[in-house]
Amino acid sequence: MRPEPRWDAVLVHPGDDVATALRVIPAGTTARVQVGSGTRQCRVSDEIPFGHKFAVRELAAGQPVRKYGEVIGGATARVPAGALVHVHNLASRRARARPGENPGAAGASR
Repeated sequence: MRPEPRWDAVLVHPGDDVATALRVIPAGTTARVQVGSGTRQCRVSDEIPFGHKFAVRELAAGQPVRKYGEVIGGATARVPAGALVHVHNLASRRARARPGENPGAAGASR
């Protein structure tokens, strides 16, 4: 039997706005987020799929969004802490879904 993981998500850089889920995190639960050698807690409002990101603090519309210590895009709407951050509320600097493409496709905005 595998031991229960210590963390539900990881925040790569302490200044990041989003954490990455290390497993599926059900809506309404408090995620244990690894930050360096420490742990932060964040209540998630949406189900967060494995490998997807969620806001660890509220983001204002138009605000740059940081991951890995870098700006990865901008919030297209207000994003409450604990909400899923994906193509519906993030304009990525790397890639953008084109009309007719599946915005949930793997790699669309991670």
